[in-house]
Amino acid sequence: MKQTSTLVAVMLLISSYAFTPVHSSEIAPSVAGKYGVCALTEAESKACSVELTLNTDNTFTYFDHSDEANKIDVSGKWTLQEGDVVLTDYPAGVKIHRIWKTDKDTPCLKSRKGTTFYRLCRIGDVVTR
Repeated sequence: MKQTSTLVAVMLLISSYAFTPVHSSEIAPSVAGKYGVCALTEAESKACSVELTLNTDNTFTYFDHSDEANKIDVSGKWTLQEGDVVLTDYPAGVKIHRIWKTDKDTPCLKSRKGTTFYRLCRIGDVVTR
């Protein structure tokens, strides 16, 4: 009986390590980089209209110039929560897409805020700070 309970305890201990979630600092380098939506015409190709840069030190910069009357330029921190990139510590009152879902099939991030959907794809390498 004692051997059975010891064996069960050892099996439970081993299985608990099998399902341990991966820490976000281990995933961060694979997610870090520059993501954006760029202009489609040659005349507009001077700059991207929406861009999110995720640095390896968990800081970010975000700009959205898709609406010339309401340009957004913010920076702050980002974390990974259950596979989603969550933007935090940016100025209060600025309305941005705060939660970005990673796309497992492409190097892109997706977000929805109200009825607005954004999909940003990697346009640059990892930025290390």
